[in-house]
Order: sequence, then C-alpha cells, then structure tokens
Amino acid sequence: MTRPTKHVDRPKIQPVTNDDVAARWAQGVPGTNHRKTFHTDGTKLYSYNLMIGDTCPDTGAKVVKDYTARGTYGFSSQTTSCHVGKARYIPGYQTIVV
Repeated sequence: MTRPTKHVDRPKIQPVTNDDVAARWAQGVPGTNHRKTFHTDGTKLYSYNLMIGDTCPDTGAKVVKDYTARGTYGFSSQTTSCHVGKARYIPGYQTIVV
C-alpha cells in the first residue's frame, strides 16, 4: 500500500546562481537558485512567492516590477531588492522596469 503524497512531483531543476536565474528567465527557460527563493518558470520571475517579473504575451518583452526602496511597488525585502537588481540588468538582454 502506498501513502498518498501531499505535493505534486515537479521535475528536478539543477540549482544555478542568482545571475543565471535571471538569465534563464530572459531566455524563457525554467531555473531556481539553491534555496529556491529566486526562481522562474521561463515566463514569470519570483522572489520568494512574490512575482517580480513577467513576460509580455504579445511581444515577449521581459517586464520587471521594481520592489526596491525607491521603486514603483515599494520595498519588500533586502533579498527581493537584490533579485530585482539581478533581473533589471541581465547582460545581453533588455528589460523594462516598471
């Protein structure tokens, strides 16, 4: 007899650096950091459970929500501010910060 699981089995994703999580989001590829606090499904980008980035369905443009002290959405946490910074400046990619 097997016990029912409390969670859905997800494909294992090899952890990457925070810079690589942002780059994977820009490329449309899933990724997560080692603590799973910064992750993407390739379309949306999350800091903890807060969506800080999204992809425009019409143009494919990457849009970053500015959750920093002086940002439009206001301060969330120091870690989230760092994640926003990684998403804001992805080498080789252009992002729109709102």
